[in-house]
Amino acid sequence: MSERIKHGLRNAKTSLFFYFLMLALNIFSRKVFLEHLGDTVSGLTTTMQFTIGLFNLADLGISTAIIYALFKPIYDNDRREIGRIISLFCYLFRLIGVGVVAVGAVLMFFMPAFLDEQLPASTVMISFACFLATASLSYFVNYKQYLLSASQRGYVIVRIFNLTTVAKILAQMAALWSEGGYFAFLAIEVAAAVVYSVLLERRVRREYPWLHPSFRLGRSIRGYYGSVFKNMRQIVSHKFAAVVLTQTDSVVIAHFISLTTVTMYYNYALIISKLSTFVASCFSGAWAGVGNLISEGDRDKIHHVFKQYTAVVLLLAGVLCGCALLFADPFMTVWLGERYVLDRATFMCMLGSLYIALLRQPVSVFLNGYGLYGDVWSAWTEAALNIVISVAGSIWFGLIGVVLGTLVSTGAVVLLWKPVYLYRAGFCRVGVLSFYLMLFKYLALLVVAHVVVGRLLSLAPAIESLGIFFAEAIVTALVYGAIYLLMLLPVSPALRSVVMVVRSKVLTRG
Repeated sequence: MSERIKHGLRNAKTSLFFYFLMLALNIFSRKVFLEHLGDTVSGLTTTMQFTIGLFNLADLGISTAIIYALFKPIYDNDRREIGRIISLFCYLFRLIGVGVVAVGAVLMFFMPAFLDEQLPASTVMISFACFLATASLSYFVNYKQYLLSASQRGYVIVRIFNLTTVAKILAQMAALWSEGGYFAFLAIEVAAAVVYSVLLERRVRREYPWLHPSFRLGRSIRGYYGSVFKNMRQIVSHKFAAVVLTQTDSVVIAHFISLTTVTMYYNYALIISKLSTFVASCFSGAWAGVGNLISEGDRDKIHHVFKQYTAVVLLLAGVLCGCALLFADPFMTVWLGERYVLDRATFMCMLGSLYIALLRQPVSVFLNGYGLYGDVWSAWTEAALNIVISVAGSIWFGLIGVVLGTLVSTGAVVLLWKPVYLYRAGFCRVGVLSFYLMLFKYLALLVVAHVVVGRLLSLAPAIESLGIFFAEAIVTALVYGAIYLLMLLPVSPALRSVVMVVRSKVLTRG
């Protein structure tokens, strides 16, 4: 087994283990946080997290550009070049970190007015300051983690991050149970971020004892890496669109609707996030693996792997979105209560955005692997559509208007342009119609599979507890997956080849 596959499997196993651990913990902790903090303060926490998430724009795509620049020296085991690139990273991120802290310190004083004084100004400002402090650590300390990512050792980051997060959530629940209040909750948030940074730093030093990043070296060599900065200027536009899509919905809802609505929205967004994380966990470290694959230069093999990757993602996306449509409302009812159930149309729009986001994953991984960031117009178009439709929609239609902004903007760019760009500039092929034909087949058969599973599910008992929910959901997901897979195999050569590979591996081990 090649090192690329070995590291990829280890990344996937580690990510999936912590995925299920965090899923169970989030289900329990979310209920505790809502009961002790209330809808408004919970909405404030979500809004602060997403507002600080907007500062991800500040890295200007540096992280993506640096990881791409690291692929070749890692492949060649060129330690000197790796050290120089990480030193450049150190220099750039420290400058950005200072700017983020300065801008955040000013913005903090405007947050109470932005939220229309829904909570005391001191509470809003302290909350903002705490989340700003945790975010700033990524610029001053945690930047070295990207070397682990580029080396396909993302499982190290996943392990440290999730163990720290588990300890943090347990401590926050204990603080709320002991009447510690919201400020104790925030103090634990900051402490956990510091602990994570310390543990990550120690692990990087153990993995790369020869690595000694230098701010001075990074400053002195910045002129020698023009190609990195060229990529960076293109990546910033894609970074901007990504941040707008993932971070602005809660901010728009908080300002134009209410913090309570943020809480309602985030309960379902949490479900969407966990489904997306599940697929990401299955392919953890894929970017680094694809980058190494592309470095080998076999175009036919690269295109074949892309089709296999896409086939598996579309299979998972169909099953997850279909099951979510069947089970989200019953789950919300037994988990948090009927008053937290969203209207059907809004959630269906959220699921549509999820399906497109999952479809985007293989396309983006290969675009990143090729270093193709030249279509900056598409990123600005996507971001502009999202902001305009979300803001206007929130005023005219409420929550569903915000969600439509994400659905329309991602659909326009991800479905209509990104695959075309990959095929033309990456694969150097004109056969992009085969991609759309595959997508049409998958969607058509998904509708048929959903109708069949829905009929079967109508025979199951009503969901009255979390135990019944999990039992029905697991069985339904397996049945859904089996039916959908059997329908797809005759029409999807790429999926058949994946099944044959898995079957041969199982038989070999047996």
